[in-house]
Amino acid sequence: MRKPVIATMAVVSLVLSGCGTHVAQGPASPTPPVTASDAPGTQTPPNPNTTPPAVKPPETPTPVKREVPNPVHGIMISGWYAGSPDLSGPLLTWAKGAGINTLVLDIKAEDGKLSWESDVPLAKEIGANLRKVGDMAKVIKEMHDQGFWVAGRIVTYNDASLYRARPAWGIPGFPGGAYSFMDPKNENVWQYNLDVAKAAVKVGVDEIQFDYIRYPDKLIAGFNKDTGPEYRTSNINHFLQKAVDELHPLGVKVSADVFGLTTSVAEGDDMQIGQDYKQMAEIVDYISAMAYPSHYAAGTYGLANPNKAPYETVKNSLQRGLDRTPGIPIEKHRPWIQDFNLGGVVYGPAEVMAQVKALNDVGIKSWLIWDPSNKYSRGNDYAKTGQ
Repeated sequence: MRKPVIATMAVVSLVLSGCGTHVAQGPASPTPPVTASDAPGTQTPPNPNTTPPAVKPPETPTPVKREVPNPVHGIMISGWYAGSPDLSGPLLTWAKGAGINTLVLDIKAEDGKLSWESDVPLAKEIGANLRKVGDMAKVIKEMHDQGFWVAGRIVTYNDASLYRARPAWGIPGFPGGAYSFMDPKNENVWQYNLDVAKAAVKVGVDEIQFDYIRYPDKLIAGFNKDTGPEYRTSNINHFLQKAVDELHPLGVKVSADVFGLTTSVAEGDDMQIGQDYKQMAEIVDYISAMAYPSHYAAGTYGLANPNKAPYETVKNSLQRGLDRTPGIPIEKHRPWIQDFNLGGVVYGPAEVMAQVKALNDVGIKSWLIWDPSNKYSRGNDYAKTGQ
């Protein structure tokens, strides 16, 4: 059953701006619209046979400590939205009143662009800094002042900017456009993403959330084709462990986003992307299965159309996630749920709340809502759920 599902997910990815099945994971965009499919500035890639000059890592930030909300009720906010008070102001006012206590803020998006002018040397060198947010530290402080926990989302291995600048660090076979994957085994790539994470900590985030922490669903020989699950999962897990080891001393939490189906495939099946739900949950503080009903093929969990059955889909997915992680605290499970339209099915307050109820019914109280437009359905009082 896995192959048809993956094929379906891949099609969904293309429909949603090359998001790689974290539905429309590209940053939500005010004017002008910017998505993962927007081409960054043209750069001439260096000769892959030459060794790039060493860059000095940024300074280590001072440790911080804030209390994680319990439960977490969160939404994603793009860099463009966060950088526009006319957009972010009303959004955060609604969020606070609706019982949202967590913001997942885009730090590095699918095109490899950072949301602010960071001090990361390599980001400066390759032109990855983008001034979506004029003063990131100020914006995050304002979020804190309103009572929000702020998680910084870093798109890890899908990085067009780095791919063009350091092709030797990437998986061959990609054009250098919106969907271009770096090699999850390459420790230079690890270090760059950790430098970005530490820069985000310096400007105030409470948590680092790694997204696209996987191999591509496109199979490339020597990377995720003709290699075994242990090879792929070990590369993903070793990076996550290094991230935890380096970021925990700074006072921040570490989380990871994974395909929704990782909760349900057979034990030992990494879907050829290097993600093992249980193994990753054992490493990070929180694991977020992208349990979007629109991303499940017809017949999954015995449902004719999972997209039309948000309660049943999410309940089945996360119950399986709990079943395969005995001994892991239930608070570690913090799935993404759907608040967007896809496949002719309209999602609104009732569909979102159905997913929340499904999670409550299996004992999971924390969740994150994904809407790439940053509009979000109004009308639900999330403060009354998950207590």
